[in-house]
Amino acid sequence: MNLAKKATIIASICALILTLIKFGVGLASGSVAVLSSAIDSMMDFAISAFNFLTLKKSSQSPNSKYNFGFSKIEALMGLLEGVFIVCIGIFIFYESIYKIYHKEEIINLSLSIYVMLISLIITFLLIFFLTLVAKKTKSLVIESDCLHYKSDFLTNLSTLIALFLIYFTNFYIIDSIFGIIISLYTIFSAFKIIKKALAFLMDVALEDEKIQAIYKLIEDNKSIISFHDFKTRKTPDINYLSVHLVFCPIISLLEAHKISDTFEECIRKIFTNEKWDIQIHLDPYDDQEAERKRK
Repeated sequence: MNLAKKATIIASICALILTLIKFGVGLASGSVAVLSSAIDSMMDFAISAFNFLTLKKSSQSPNSKYNFGFSKIEALMGLLEGVFIVCIGIFIFYESIYKIYHKEEIINLSLSIYVMLISLIITFLLIFFLTLVAKKTKSLVIESDCLHYKSDFLTNLSTLIALFLIYFTNFYIIDSIFGIIISLYTIFSAFKIIKKALAFLMDVALEDEKIQAIYKLIEDNKSIISFHDFKTRKTPDINYLSVHLVFCPIISLLEAHKISDTFEECIRKIFTNEKWDIQIHLDPYDDQEAERKRK
């Protein structure tokens, strides 16, 4: 197992441990701020787990049963996890409103503060470790993992500040207010995950700037007369492209094949950090009308 995969496993374990500790203390103390932070850690665990799956699945080749590989499993898991996180966020929102209405206090404020201090230390050490791994492996997945743990560090710090304010002022409503803010942030973040997962599952096309760059490559090649049936889709780790390129009828198959290979290489050079599955059909004339009738 390479260093990048090990890093995602370590990040997942740390996030899971923090999630369980925060949930336990949050439920025991009645602090919705700590519970909200537990939800944030759960999201971190989900993201790190998805990143591990991305690295693992990207190394596996398609087989005779699954010709296009297994990348959509990530999108499906992301959708299910996003829905689950939305439900938890709604629960935290409800608990915050309930505490305001019934004027409930935090049972063990000191324990909540200690837990958030421990969370800050663990998160800081994890960020330091992931930064070193990202520099060594040059992995974009690890870099993104490190980035969201930096935001988690700030969230934990904000929760700790809220708990300190309660400790010195005894204004327990601060806990509920902070719980509401974090629950709304959590729900919003989960919806972004759901939206992204649905886009992958629905075979969303590539970004406009990528499509325009590919169009320009085709237009700049004078040997290509025209093109049609241009289709793209994307998964978390692979971009898919299929296109029919029209050549002069008298061009040799060998020459047309060389041109299409050059075209494919140019795409990969422009987007060097991305994986591509490119299918090019060579046409001696524009047959899109005939194909449309057959469909």
